Amino acid sequence: MWRERDIYGQADDGGVRLGGGVAQWRLHADHVDVATGAGERRACIEAELLPVVVDLDATALVLLDLQNDFCSPGGWTDRSGLDHTACRAAIPGAVRAVEAARQLGVPVIWVYWYNRPDLRNLGAPTLWSFKHRLDQAGIGEQLDHGPVLTEGSWGATLVDELRELVRPEDVQVEKYRMNGFHATHLDQVLRAQGIRTLLFGGVNTDQCVSTTVEDAYFRDYATVLLTDATATSSPAYCKDAVVFNSQQCWGFTSDTARFAAAA
Repeated sequence: MWRERDIYGQADDGGVRLGGGVAQWRLHADHVDVATGAGERRACIEAELLPVVVDLDATALVLLDLQNDFCSPGGWTDRSGLDHTACRAAIPGAVRAVEAARQLGVPVIWVYWYNRPDLRNLGAPTLWSFKHRLDQAGIGEQLDHGPVLTEGSWGATLVDELRELVRPEDVQVEKYRMNGFHATHLDQVLRAQGIRTLLFGGVNTDQCVSTTVEDAYFRDYATVLLTDATATSSPAYCKDAVVFNSQQCWGFTSDTARFAAAA
């Protein structure tokens, strides 16, 4: 029998209920509590539009596509005539995010874009997204360091600054589209481990990061975009739009300093 769902009703802590059961949030005048029913590992992260109280035992850090093809000289972004140094701006923040996660006992999930060498996992719309000219190298085509974003290639490898931070207990997810949830085991791993809150960083903010954040929101995860741990080679207004939607629609925005200071 379904329990009564007094959505928008007054909760015993003075907040207003959003949702029902163990998955409910509680909205207060000065914060949002997404950790209803949590034990001793509750922590408040300063954020926009309001500070958010999370359960650290149900929280994970997700970092997307911080790979050579996007972030390194000679990689795909660079060779496509885009500004790979703009993507590199996410790396120091990603390092800080990992350090904060280790300090707070929050698991780290690395999401990579790998593709089959025969490209059978990709349809024409995705191939077109990244090959607009005959002379432009598309996914799987050869550059100086090997095939673009292909499993086992230099371009698909995590950048040096972050590769040394990976631990054996970290979860690594291979994805095949921009969205980290599409056709991967990411959702299954998160639900099996009881994760309900996700902090995000990586590249590109307006492509792989935004589609994954939005899908996480569709799946009822609490999402926090760490704005200084994400970057894009697109024009600045593209990231601005993602930041706006992350705090107005999909969840919250914060930064690595405030994540590290969670208490």
